[in-house]
Amino acid sequence: MAYQQGPPGDRPPNYGPPPGYGYPPPTPPKKTNVALILVIIGAVLLLVIGGCTALVITVANKSADEVQKALDQFTPFPSMPVEGTGPAHEVVLEATGDGGAKTAGNVTFTMGFDVKQEAGVPLPYSKTVQASEGPGGISLWVQNAEGEGTVTCRIKVDGKVVREATSTGPYGVCRVQTNSLAQ
Repeated sequence: MAYQQGPPGDRPPNYGPPPGYGYPPPTPPKKTNVALILVIIGAVLLLVIGGCTALVITVANKSADEVQKALDQFTPFPSMPVEGTGPAHEVVLEATGDGGAKTAGNVTFTMGFDVKQEAGVPLPYSKTVQASEGPGGISLWVQNAEGEGTVTCRIKVDGKVVREATSTGPYGVCRVQTNSLAQ
């Protein structure tokens, strides 16, 4: 039996695909790029952490260099070996307070490679040592505690005042130094 075509709007009923074709295969699942995204995020994190670490190291090195430059510009404590050459001299380090200054917050002195520091020292303060001439000198720093008034510090060599300075007010610092005992 032959199919006869009828008028244009007259078509046979649609019962599915022609025999042998079946249903189309299911669409494959979409491939996700989760692994690639995780690798990229990990690489970016490593770069950020590495960059931050390099930045911190660079800043720390620069900071250390800046601190060293500042320290180099600061007048260092002179050093003088206590056992130098020549005759021994009597060296007296003194600090006195006036007008309410009764305590030194800090007293620091150097002789040779020896640095001594004392805190909360009542004024007047005196320290006597024997020293021979050597390279460098002797220094004395005295900081007033929180009391008003003035603090005077001095270095005497063999009974003669060779250096003297005064500071005024709370936390004021006086500093004296001598580069030679033969002043």
